[in-house]
Amino acid sequence: MIGMFKYLKPYKFKVFIIFILVTLTAFGTLLLPNYMSRIIGEGLDANFQELVGGEWVNVERCDIEANPAICQVEQTSDFDVIIHYGSIMLGVTFVSTLSFIALMYLSSDVSSKVGEDIRSAYYKKINSLSLYETGLHGTSTLITRATNDVMQVQNFIIMALRMVLRIPIIFIGALIFSLQKDVTLTLVILTGIPLLAIIIFVMFKLVMPLFKLFQKRVDKLTLVTRESINGVRVIRAFGQGDREVNRFAKTNDDLADVGYRAGRIMSTLNPSINLIFNLVVLTVVFFAFRMVIDGQITDYVGLGNVSALIQYAFQMLFSILMLTFTFIMYPRAEVSGKRIQEILDLETSIHDTGNDEFNDYSFKGKVEYKNVCFKFPDADKNVLTDINFKAEPGETIAIIGSTGSGKSTVVNLLPRFFDISQGELKIDNVLIKDIKLNKLRSLIGFVPQTASLFSGTIKSNIAYGADYADDEEIKKAAEIAQAEEFINELDDGYDAVVDQGGSNFSGGQKQRLSIARAIVRRPKIFVFDDSFSALDFKTDSVLRKALRDQVNDATVFIVAQRIGTIMDADKIIVLQEGKMVGIGKHKELLETCEVYKEIALSQLDEEEIR
Repeated sequence: MIGMFKYLKPYKFKVFIIFILVTLTAFGTLLLPNYMSRIIGEGLDANFQELVGGEWVNVERCDIEANPAICQVEQTSDFDVIIHYGSIMLGVTFVSTLSFIALMYLSSDVSSKVGEDIRSAYYKKINSLSLYETGLHGTSTLITRATNDVMQVQNFIIMALRMVLRIPIIFIGALIFSLQKDVTLTLVILTGIPLLAIIIFVMFKLVMPLFKLFQKRVDKLTLVTRESINGVRVIRAFGQGDREVNRFAKTNDDLADVGYRAGRIMSTLNPSINLIFNLVVLTVVFFAFRMVIDGQITDYVGLGNVSALIQYAFQMLFSILMLTFTFIMYPRAEVSGKRIQEILDLETSIHDTGNDEFNDYSFKGKVEYKNVCFKFPDADKNVLTDINFKAEPGETIAIIGSTGSGKSTVVNLLPRFFDISQGELKIDNVLIKDIKLNKLRSLIGFVPQTASLFSGTIKSNIAYGADYADDEEIKKAAEIAQAEEFINELDDGYDAVVDQGGSNFSGGQKQRLSIARAIVRRPKIFVFDDSFSALDFKTDSVLRKALRDQVNDATVFIVAQRIGTIMDADKIIVLQEGKMVGIGKHKELLETCEVYKEIALSQLDEEEIR
């Protein structure tokens, strides 16, 4: 949590102003009881009078209970004194109110901007992580940390800005004023503080583990909700709606149970504090009564001091209460801060080590894998071993193999989604680690296995990553990707709305829009990671022919499961358990690579594969 306060640094001037405003409001709160006691002590007076010779005469003492007929108390007031101190109290209240309004505004402004900065830093960090690091934590917890956890930290910061300086000023100031009024009654007030401290400590120890567990349960609920929504078609298709409802209900109950246990503990806090408050006030009143009876308080000055002491008692105890509320918020903020910091402290395995000298270099798209090996961090076994091949501009390189053979991993190394463990990976004889990430990825048009569309329009999705593209280029890319036909059938055409995740389009339509998005960038290298699987055979064939005709100067990588998609490739790389077991053209591999032949025969008959 302490690490989160570094985000206050850009706003240190505003924080300084906030502390000044806190000081003003705190001193205003402290001065009001003192001036009120002066109004009572100096503005009001009472004199004993005794009836002597038919006239009332001021005397030092007169027993009213014993001689009510000849004894009385005359009440007097000094209106000038009341006006004087009343005016001062009005001025103090006015300044305090203005300071408080400014304090609320500035503290809200600073905390909101700090929350914004934390989210920006968090999102920037997530974007810098490799697929491996983000996969370690999972999408649900990453989203929860960016939303709920940041909000917990933001709420604590706004509380800290308003209270961290106010609490000690109010407590120490009230204590000093109380001691000036009456030492004995002040000691009575102080007896309640250890009781409050004990309650706070016990609550803190009991609730802290529950708040940690609460955040984990929030992650779990987010995960279950996200899986249920994303997999709604599968759930309905398999008739598992009741099962998912029960799973959500259990997760929801687990979260509610932790909240209930924490709330049950915290529910005893306010009654305990109120009990201590009232006991302290009653004790102060009792001792003050005894002091009046014993003659230690004989005038309005003493009564004014008692009145002020009661208010200072409330202020001291209230400052402890505010400290308690701060402690209540701190455990959740502490847990949330650690969870955010955990991501911010992650060391990414992908570092931008490129040189600026290649930013303006005119790359052609020649790719070379030389003895490339790859394994995940902390893994003992390679996922890829000794991958060797070259790809020239204008060539189509196909990669095929059984599930888990490492096909996607090979092409994911090219834009540095992962970094190779050994060997060399070059583009135009330049190591990809020597090319800036932005430059490297601008050379590649990547179409992943799962088509990802963004909310907006068809036009904005195709032009994503190519802001320079005009309408003509967008339409040309859609034509090559065989998407123009279904786009033209839409009422709004290229301005048709794309819902979140492209849910209003079929899998094949989304895939074709993703392919058009890669084409419009005019990259030197195309990577189609099993991107044709959602297309029918006719569309697949026509699209690949259009690609050969229109982008014949680019290097094309196709990862595929279907033999029909890759039969015409210039080179076909066959993988098995992360190793190359064959490379060549279709007919060559049928003769030389048993693995390729088995895959081909499992999909086509002897006549079709020839």
